Amino acid sequence: MQAMYDPTELASMDPLVLMKNLDHCRMTSRRLSYILQQQVHLYTPEANKLRDEIDHYVEAERQLEAEMARRRIRA
Repeated sequence: MQAMYDPTELASMDPLVLMKNLDHCRMTSRRLSYILQQQVHLYTPEANKLRDEIDHYVEAERQLEAEMARRRIRA
């Protein structure tokens, strides 16, 4: 999985920006999951594209959470 954020960018982000980016990633991945469940047949190319997008945002969540843990920032 390709990283959404460069580690040096994460290290230089303000804590508030980290939290806002984390919220955005969480909301987006949840929204895409909902769309996948409700509106797309499971075996269509559109569903595979949505799954890839969801994976991308989930990986971004992991990156942001790891950086926040490194700095001991609580959401």
